[in-house]
Amino acid sequence: MRKFLLFIAVVFALGVGAVAQEAPDLVVQSVKLSPLHPKPNATVQISATVQNVGNRPTNDVFVVEFKVNRVQIAVRFLSDLAPGRSTDVTAEWEGSAGEAIIRVAVDPLKQISELDETNNIFYKIVNVTTRDFTGADLMVKSLRAQAASAVTRQPERWLATLSNVGSGPASAPIALGLYIDGQLVRTVILEQELAPGTEVSVEIPWAGEVGEKVLRAKADPHGEIPELDEANNSWSEYFEFAPMPNACAQIVSLEFATASLPLLEELTSLPQEELLFSFIPAIRRQMERDFEGVNVRFYLRQPTGIFSRILFSQENRLPILGLAPLDYGNFRRDDTGYVFIGSFHANRGLRLAPPPLLAVLIAKVASHELGHMLGLEHNPNGGIMNAQAEINPYLVQNEKFRPEDLEYLKRILPMECPNR
Repeated sequence: MRKFLLFIAVVFALGVGAVAQEAPDLVVQSVKLSPLHPKPNATVQISATVQNVGNRPTNDVFVVEFKVNRVQIAVRFLSDLAPGRSTDVTAEWEGSAGEAIIRVAVDPLKQISELDETNNIFYKIVNVTTRDFTGADLMVKSLRAQAASAVTRQPERWLATLSNVGSGPASAPIALGLYIDGQLVRTVILEQELAPGTEVSVEIPWAGEVGEKVLRAKADPHGEIPELDEANNSWSEYFEFAPMPNACAQIVSLEFATASLPLLEELTSLPQEELLFSFIPAIRRQMERDFEGVNVRFYLRQPTGIFSRILFSQENRLPILGLAPLDYGNFRRDDTGYVFIGSFHANRGLRLAPPPLLAVLIAKVASHELGHMLGLEHNPNGGIMNAQAEINPYLVQNEKFRPEDLEYLKRILPMECPNR
């Protein structure tokens, strides 16, 4: 009897699995532009090919959404797409000068239950410019530091290798930008044409900053040169600069749950590279500003030793955006606090925030929770520890720690370790 029941259980499990594998699966196979390399103020037709790669028809109406730089420009409704079938959907857009990120999403409202819900978005980057297309394709192939001293190991300049991997020349001027934690800090202009198949080493002066940083070199950062491929222009690296944290420092790991990343992508309409190497580092950079003068070191890559962490979770705990334990005196160095990205995603007011502001708002909630982990209570005088900050971060977007809170933080985490 036991074998028979086991057999039934196995058959039932297989049957359930088979049923679960029968569903539609909508994808955006391609996005094409006409004209391919648009000029400013010209009307551009965007054509997206949507396909059902699943094994069941959709049997319901679903949406195809077109966005440019996070602004919705068109919504189209489709229905009854059979397995293996595809259809073209179009929208019109009038582009302004510069780099534009086109985002086409199929079934963004999740009306259709699919085999795979992670393959519904297609990004295309296009440069809208008065310059003519020549077949150029700029690519940053490496980024490395050159130190002024072997003792300090602090860089005084960066060397980027810029290549033209296209079939035609990249005409001068050519700009190369250096980004630190998502912020453009230096632009170098090359007054020379770059022939196809050639490369050049570009020197970027920069004095360096303390701590872990995400450095990114990007060719043509303002989208002035039309290229074969606009998505391969950058190179990103993590670097950590001396001095290293001392024994009095509080190490904090900023950890983003894997399931929180699709929510951030929907909130920002940014492709993955921009999300990982620009938007998320901008959150860390704002937290560093909030804790300026306090001996806290933030890491996006998990550090070694004892550290506290802020976990950016996919949970929706509305109206609460964050939560953390109150640790008077910071006696426990491995506390965990939470920022609920799911709550941000579900809050309509926060969904409308442009990405630079959204990064600040998320950072303010994270700084508020870290304040609790270091021993700060809500401050009736306001500042980052305003009691409403973890419900409405707009109230503290321009706020700092109040003087009494900052004095406490500097006392428990001094920049220099006192003599013992």
